[in-house]
Amino acid sequence: MPSLSRLVSGAYKPVCLCLALLATSCASVSVDNLRRFNTISPLNPPKEILIVPFLLPDEALRVDREGEELKQFKTDLQSYLSSELAERLGKHIAPARILTSTDALPRGDFLLVSGKFLTVQQGSRLLRSTVGLGAGASKMETLVSVYDLSGESSTPVLRFETTGGSNISQGIGGVAMAPFTGPMALTSLFNVLDGARSGVSFDATRTSREITATISEHLHKKGVLKNKKRLVPKRLGEVPYIPN
Repeated sequence: MPSLSRLVSGAYKPVCLCLALLATSCASVSVDNLRRFNTISPLNPPKEILIVPFLLPDEALRVDREGEELKQFKTDLQSYLSSELAERLGKHIAPARILTSTDALPRGDFLLVSGKFLTVQQGSRLLRSTVGLGAGASKMETLVSVYDLSGESSTPVLRFETTGGSNISQGIGGVAMAPFTGPMALTSLFNVLDGARSGVSFDATRTSREITATISEHLHKKGVLKNKKRLVPKRLGEVPYIPN
């Protein structure tokens, strides 16, 4: 009977990879369509990162709200993503603050982050935690632009999209298979809990994480962020690496 190491390293490797993906798939956000503009800026570490709350058009929304409740939902989501971004950018790159409509743009070693929600799908927590495997999935997609403000005019540095959500988390069915799958059922139990708590706010948190990582990686490649740990974003289509 083949050993576990042989299963992973031999002809069974693709099967093991698929099983691993099914067992551990849960909520995630990835970066896609990354464009790095052909510019030498920025030349220095940013003194501050300025955040413009992301636009949220009605046509991007797939939520069970309307009227004043919908208006409040939009305001809360814009504010939440901005706050998450400010916290993460401040921790991993440079001090960050959220701009208001009356703030003037400074000139100097500053970065400006702006964007737009492309899709906000609320999904169903009940379906995510019971049926799972994509039922009731949430989804959030954004378009992000980063500008350097060191020149006389704003210079585009990065443009990219983020996409993701609750994906194909297993539901209660995976836990019920414990007599057959043993310890692997623990991943299903985690996904049940994750499905119950996941949603738009968790998608926004993960989105802020990937935006921060994308900017961090770019600044490190430019050689202007040497006093901070380099973050690496998750790119769409990445799969876990299983060594031979």
